[in-house]
Amino acid sequence: MDRIVFPRSANKIFQCLALSSLNPRITEKEYSVICSSHNGQEEHVEIVSKFLKKNNLLADHLVCGPHWSLEKNTFINQVRKYKEPTTLLSNCSGKHSGMLMLCKLIKADIRGYEQLDHPAQKKIIETINCLTDKNILDYPHGVDGCGVPAFSAPLRVWGKALARFANDKDLPENLRNGKKLISNSIAKEPLFIAGERRICTAIARSLGHKITPKMGAEAVYFCSLNDLELGLVLKCRDGSRRAVEFALGKILKLLNYKLSKDLNKYFNSNIYNLSGNKIGEKTIKLS
Repeated sequence: MDRIVFPRSANKIFQCLALSSLNPRITEKEYSVICSSHNGQEEHVEIVSKFLKKNNLLADHLVCGPHWSLEKNTFINQVRKYKEPTTLLSNCSGKHSGMLMLCKLIKADIRGYEQLDHPAQKKIIETINCLTDKNILDYPHGVDGCGVPAFSAPLRVWGKALARFANDKDLPENLRNGKKLISNSIAKEPLFIAGERRICTAIARSLGHKITPKMGAEAVYFCSLNDLELGLVLKCRDGSRRAVEFALGKILKLLNYKLSKDLNKYFNSNIYNLSGNKIGEKTIKLS
């Protein structure tokens, strides 16, 4: 519980909270994609592009850098359509677009928005500090793959932050309202929190109003268990997504969540070889 963890992209719901707490005119699809690590499907690219245009922002303002989709089917479609990846295809383009919008709302220069001492990042740090009751900068921090600050803290600290996000009664009113905007948006627009063939979207489709999910790199998983008013943080030491997703399924079943057929397939205990033959099983020891 005291192990230091970098949530990476799992932190996006907290980064977005700095924006939603200001109650800007943002649609549910836009909020969902701002919190996302999206596939870069056409739907995602279209929403980010329209969001930038209507707010007089440009894709050139994004510093997240371009990359092909990390989801195989989407990657194949992108390679057929584009000569090279664009910044809008980045799974963090939504988050960065939200940060640009945050700059406008607090009347800060959009240049350098990714720097730790920029007013937009200070607003995000202030929000995370409120959720954790800690100074997040007391723990190690660095730069994420998309260029913005990456924060760390012990597992118990992130768990407390998620629990306060889930049970928002003691949060300031602006954060409480901002949390509801995020949770409702992801529940109503689950495709935009991740995409097809992605577990975050499957959870949001099946349990969206009960659970606000967000994965992070290197096998981190955040769940705001809104109905139970609890926070769930998982981290697999070797960075295996397969392991953390399987553990998540076990925990959700222990908590008596009714899992849809589509969601359950992510929690299959069987291991298959390339010929489709079952060669083993995943297990978990609960102590």
